Order: sequence, then C-alpha cells, then structure tokens
Amino acid sequence: MLEVSIYNSQDGEKMSAELKEKMSSSPVFMCIGTEKVFSDSLGPRVGTLLNRDMKTPSFVYGLCEQNITAENLLYCYNFIKAMHPDSQIVVVDAAVGSTEQIGKIQISEGGIYPGAATNKNLPSVGDIGIVGIVAEKGMNDFYTLNTEKDKLVARVAQFISDAIVAAEKLA
Repeated sequence: MLEVSIYNSQDGEKMSAELKEKMSSSPVFMCIGTEKVFSDSLGPRVGTLLNRDMKTPSFVYGLCEQNITAENLLYCYNFIKAMHPDSQIVVVDAAVGSTEQIGKIQISEGGIYPGAATNKNLPSVGDIGIVGIVAEKGMNDFYTLNTEKDKLVARVAQFISDAIVAAEKLA
C-alpha cells in the first residue's frame, strides 16, 4: 500500500506513477459517497472531476448528481461488473484516521470495505482502492460541516483526480 499526502508537493507525481503501474489501460471508476454526509462527499467529487477532466473516455460511476451509497452499493457494483466484465474497477472512497493521517491518500491493490467508518457491514469491492482520509476517527468529526472541512475534502478530491488524470497521460 502506498500512502501519500496532499501536503507534500512531490506526492502527486508519486501517486500518478503508482497508479500508472497498477491501473489497466481502460479502468472503470467507482466513486462511493454522498453529499448528504459532508465528509463522505469525497467519492462523488472525484467522480465529477474525472468525468470533466479525463481526456481518454473512461466509465465513471458515482457523481455528485448520481451517488453510490450503502443502500445501492451492491446493485451498482454488480451492474458495473456485468457491464464491464473484463475491466479493472478502481474504487474511490473517503476514510477516517488519526489526526496525523488527515489529508493522506492510500492506494492499495485489492478491494476496499466501504462504510467501515460508519460501522456498515458491506462487502469488499474493486480491484484497486483509493481512499482519502478526510476526518478523524469518531463519528462526530465525520458528520461535522464547516468551511475548513469543505476546503479539505475539495483539496483531497482535486489531488486524487489530478493524479489519476496525470497517470492517464503517462500511459
């Protein structure tokens, strides 16, 4: 697993290189979350940015207007697998961590377990996981809405999107 930070200027290039190495030539993106829970809006924000900025057409599921949440996760995942049986699925989701981890992004091979921060019992999804740590462990911080949190989530989303778009250009 690679962990990078939005606060380190070289980490964007490091993340792009890692993604170029791990991602297939035509991955499908599954961006999990909802704007209803502020910290959980990371996935749809990334999906919307990717949909706007990627030069090579890619399938992106989970946008600000079309969320993938715990309620429809299995349906969406099964739909994506059925529609793209030979494609690698890259999953993007928000996560919680320690105070020192906020603003870090973790890239891992294999699936991720969405909803772990809110104690949801959901199955592992995806082939590559990208999680952005946007809140401190503990439910209160995850549900807190403030201007600083908005800026952080937006910055992490932009960082992830930029790294994916840059990885596409390296291919």
